[in-house]
Amino acid sequence: MTILGRHPEPPAWLYNLMARGLLARRLYRRVVADLAPTLPPGARVLDVGSGPGYLPGYLAQERPDVRLWGLDLDYRMIRLARRQENLLASALEWLVGDAQALPFADGRFDQVVATLSLHIWPDPLAGLRELRRTLRPGGRAWIYEMKRETGAGELRAFSQEEGLPFPLVYLGFKSVSWGHSLRAGDFAAALRQAGEGGWRLDTVHHLFWRGELVR
Repeated sequence: MTILGRHPEPPAWLYNLMARGLLARRLYRRVVADLAPTLPPGARVLDVGSGPGYLPGYLAQERPDVRLWGLDLDYRMIRLARRQENLLASALEWLVGDAQALPFADGRFDQVVATLSLHIWPDPLAGLRELRRTLRPGGRAWIYEMKRETGAGELRAFSQEEGLPFPLVYLGFKSVSWGHSLRAGDFAAALRQAGEGGWRLDTVHHLFWRGELVR
């Protein structure tokens, strides 16, 4: 099953600059705010498609008790993530690997998260099934993607909450989401096939989908 298919991604150094940008940092902080209060003590958490590792880094700052793994297909991204780990008190484990063939045993993690990477996986359904496979019974995977149906009212609400100029949010979202956002029907269809009944799709933070798979 293809959601969007292959899209050219920026080189690692440019992606790193983008991930440090204002809007990206706000997104990562919101995802961490979603995750941090819900994780059990000592939870095992996997971030799939970590890029340069900012999301696991922020989560480690909020929840130093959890064990964190970050995985990306590009070894250059993992090299950047390992460099920034030196700034953190918590140790993280970084791996080069494919979301569609995760190098972990069944039932390894309490939580799996994938942020803005599903849309570039060549076989999203295979990747979603892999995320679910690595969850322990009762575990949960959260998959964040940009919401294709986002309207001006939702963009304005996000800009007001974040204290950002509306034109900046509007132009930033429109430029980044082109070719990198999902429709509800496409995302729900993939989750339904991968979830075996344990799935849901919600709008979060006005601009994003959060797909959920449970084990």
